[in-house]
Amino acid sequence: MADGCLAQPAVAEEQTLIRTADTRIVASELHARYEPIRAVTIIGRTLQKALFAGRSDEVVFWALVHAHYRGGNLCAEVEEQLNGFSRFILRDPTELN
Repeated sequence: MADGCLAQPAVAEEQTLIRTADTRIVASELHARYEPIRAVTIIGRTLQKALFAGRSDEVVFWALVHAHYRGGNLCAEVEEQLNGFSRFILRDPTELN
């Protein structure tokens, strides 16, 4: 380069797949290890950190953990909203129709 600066290599943006099986495992561990108020607090704080850090993949992950922690099944409206993230979510085979 003429000005003596080195060009920075292009870094491909990392794509993270969210495995719904993992969200169920994390929710199960939270049930096993913590009282409900503590577990929901942990989920909320972690989700908030991800939100403010701009990590949409982590926000979706922790939102799914919370859903599974609270009962597991998502309503049709939420499933429809998740379709926008479908290329990042690897569904558990038991969820596929």
